[in-house]
Amino acid sequence: MRISHLVGLSLLSAGSSWAQSSDAPPVTSLSTIEVKASEYIDLPPAYEGNHVATGGNLGLLGNRDVMNTPFSTINYTSDYIEDLQGQELRILISKNDPSVQTPGAGGTGGKDTMYIRGFRAGDVSLNGLQGLTSGRRVMAIAERLEILKGPSAVLNGMNASNDVGGSINLVSKRATDDPITNVTMSYIQPSQFGTHLDLGRRFGESNELGLRLNGVFKDGEGVVDHRTNRDKLISLGADYRLGSVKLSADLYHLEEYLSGLNRGVRLAKGLDKNPLPTPPKGNVLLGVPWAAGLTRETTALVRADWAASDKLAVYGSAGYSKSEMSNYNTKGSTLLNEQGDLKLAATRRNNTGYNLAANSGLFYNFDTGSVHHTISAGVDWNRKSSRSDNTSIKGWSETINIYDPDYPARPYVPMNGLSAPNVSYLYSAALADTLSFADGKYQLTLGLRQQWVSTKDKSGKSDNYSKNALTPTIAGVWQLRDDWMLYANYAEGLTQGMIVGDDYANEGQIFAPQKTRQYEIGMKYDSGDYALTAALFDITQPNSYESNERFNGKPNLSYDGRQRNRGVEVQVFGQIAENWRLTGGIAYLDPKIRKASNPDTEGRSAVGLSRWVAKAGIEWDTPFVQGLTLNANLHTQSKQYADASNSYYMPGVTTYDLGMRYKTRFAGKEVTLRASLENVGNKAYWVVPLSNGQGSPRTFLASATMKF
Repeated sequence: MRISHLVGLSLLSAGSSWAQSSDAPPVTSLSTIEVKASEYIDLPPAYEGNHVATGGNLGLLGNRDVMNTPFSTINYTSDYIEDLQGQELRILISKNDPSVQTPGAGGTGGKDTMYIRGFRAGDVSLNGLQGLTSGRRVMAIAERLEILKGPSAVLNGMNASNDVGGSINLVSKRATDDPITNVTMSYIQPSQFGTHLDLGRRFGESNELGLRLNGVFKDGEGVVDHRTNRDKLISLGADYRLGSVKLSADLYHLEEYLSGLNRGVRLAKGLDKNPLPTPPKGNVLLGVPWAAGLTRETTALVRADWAASDKLAVYGSAGYSKSEMSNYNTKGSTLLNEQGDLKLAATRRNNTGYNLAANSGLFYNFDTGSVHHTISAGVDWNRKSSRSDNTSIKGWSETINIYDPDYPARPYVPMNGLSAPNVSYLYSAALADTLSFADGKYQLTLGLRQQWVSTKDKSGKSDNYSKNALTPTIAGVWQLRDDWMLYANYAEGLTQGMIVGDDYANEGQIFAPQKTRQYEIGMKYDSGDYALTAALFDITQPNSYESNERFNGKPNLSYDGRQRNRGVEVQVFGQIAENWRLTGGIAYLDPKIRKASNPDTEGRSAVGLSRWVAKAGIEWDTPFVQGLTLNANLHTQSKQYADASNSYYMPGVTTYDLGMRYKTRFAGKEVTLRASLENVGNKAYWVVPLSNGQGSPRTFLASATMKF
């Protein structure tokens, strides 16, 4: 079997952001637990097909092989990202994972909304450091995309958003020993063209200095009517090998302009019942052409890793990011009747945010008798500051029909100026011990993280607060044999309380931090070519509740009761037979509201979540044409309740994708051609929440990559 069972080695892989080799030599000895700290920089290798890696980062615990991980994880490679042709983050992680649910892309204008195990996923980490990237359009810089399911406060610390259902980490690209010169040309119907340049070189007598440059430019009309998209991304990743010390730095700047924004619809009273009005085709803009926005994001990150000895490794990193957003949109538009009349709203928004983050930690290995210990310790610090201006035009009223829209001209919406800043501070310190017994057959991880959060709201909309909490994790692994294992964990999560958005009358209010608990048991099988995982989980957290009463046309948002999500997941990834690869699975979720004071919501299902989800992405290397691979994708989900009282729902939906990939040579250079047709049947459907509009229409994508 190719998978390493070296507990110490996998823990000392915390610096995974350094290495880019996907062909690291396999380790097969289960009984070997001796640590070589000099090897901790290596990324775990990939399964056959190079779409999913055999391990990934667990925050405080460092990198771990999938068979040594007492949690549910999946780790996608850069090949997977490339084969999906530069899709945005939420599509990449949800394409073949039944645990991830996302609203449709057609109506959202690229909004990154993701639900893992039924809870909204929050911030994306960059090389293990939180709060520095949105992850939206920066997939060109990613070597790995790592998903950890379930609360991860002990492993990753509290973030500035919500990681109850899972956490996401992006590992940036590094130069390899072999020179990299890749050029990719892309196309999305009807007229969006793009170019991606990827350059990597190493310098010095021992290749000690590495530089990796990525540049992306996309512009043109998208598949939704009246929508144009222009993306610009430039990034530089550098690393320097100085004996046992590894230094790295990342810098990128992103600009995204999008016209034809759609922030979805609300239902007028009387329409909140089944059947709902027939949804228009996904290419229809449920908004106005002049609803447009510009987003800028600049991020810088430095990191140092020191393999001090075979027993000790130390790391530290720090980073800064600035984000700016300015747009007109039609958020709050109301669908009036079954004939499709849509009353428009007009809003102008400005937001500016600054993030500073740092962390440091160490790994130390020792033995007490026959028990091997790996001590992991770390501290984290994060400062997040934001200012905003959300202005709605009052008295303006225009109506279009979603089946035959005639869009009005843009009204004038004045700006009031940015608000006083809202500043949050997150601090934490963590300690964990992974104990290995019987030559690694049994492993027990005990961890604690003390966390502090403080918020200063200088706008006066909410009270300032300062809170702290201690969150534990206990997890165990039982290696039944080399290719089978069982695991279990109890994990507590802590997330910063949300800031109420402009959809609600109590906009700007800041809630206290939320504590979450998870119980999980699971099993994993690794054949060497593919892996099969299964998990049972139970997660609870406070439930956000929308009042029925309206204040200035908007409801209040508050907490009432708890949301308990119970479920089961089964997933497979890798080569299941010669020339056949599969990534997919099935998930069942039971999201219930408990201990609610409102009898209308007690015992009801949470809004916007399907009980059953099945996804499958399959590839076949054809024998009749050398280099030709055919692929197909299935996505099916059951109905979703659209309101807290479960009085109406969105029907279940099934969509199909088809595609191909052809590898050949042209003028002596390796060339890869890709093409795909998504939502082949052009299925029209609403998505929940309705604030995200309708599902994506049939879309054709094509790309060509040449390696020089």
